[in-house]
Amino acid sequence: MPEPTLPEPGPDETLDSIGTAGVRVLQRRTGYRFTLDAVLLAHFAATERVDESGRMLELGAGSGVVSFLLVKQFGRGPVDALEFQPAVHARLMRAVALNACEAHVTPLLGDLRRIREHVSGGQYAHVVSNPPFRLADAGVRSPDDERAVSKSEVACDAPSVVAAARYALMPGGGVSLVYPAARVAEVLGLLTQAKLHPTVLRFVHARVGAPATRFLVHALRDRDRGLAVRPPLIVHGEGPGGYSAEVAALMDPPLAESR
Repeated sequence: MPEPTLPEPGPDETLDSIGTAGVRVLQRRTGYRFTLDAVLLAHFAATERVDESGRMLELGAGSGVVSFLLVKQFGRGPVDALEFQPAVHARLMRAVALNACEAHVTPLLGDLRRIREHVSGGQYAHVVSNPPFRLADAGVRSPDDERAVSKSEVACDAPSVVAAARYALMPGGGVSLVYPAARVAEVLGLLTQAKLHPTVLRFVHARVGAPATRFLVHALRDRDRGLAVRPPLIVHGEGPGGYSAEVAALMDPPLAESR
């Protein structure tokens, strides 16, 4: 039988590789593009709860980087990948075939603020999200709608993400998030109010001695086991491509060296 025809990037799209397991995603050449945050979140989610197994849900899946890395690089899943924007969801659907993940990643089109219309409550062992970071009224909004929705809280905010995670998680299930370091008190407060108890916190720094720019947090539904603060995650250092050894190990070497 002839080999199936795999999706090709359109004129305003690029086909990009990430990670060490051959993950490939389709992105708009002129639109929002994934960042290192997605790689760090996938690694954090996969390694902080090694005893956590079962179906996963990604909120705001975008190009699918986190979902595909969880499945292909870290051996987790299956993952339901919920994405709000139709055009982004369409690229995600095509990327499922590119990554041969038809049995492992299921794209869903929908609004996480209306999560009850898309998934059944209490069915997921793990929820992950790399949500829009920028407050809706902060700075100048991008004129590109896709970029604006992906970067700013114009279509969802932190309370919406936390509420959706709470609804989707089974008792004892975990949620993993990445947010700007400046919002740590706000996000930890929202999680605790929702009885999603933070258990692991790790700050991300560009370099040794630099202020934290991001934080990664893992929280459990209805399970308060205390909070463990991990050593800082340093992005840049003496490893390949100017990354730290820890981050370089997560990246495909040619990609790391080209950045």
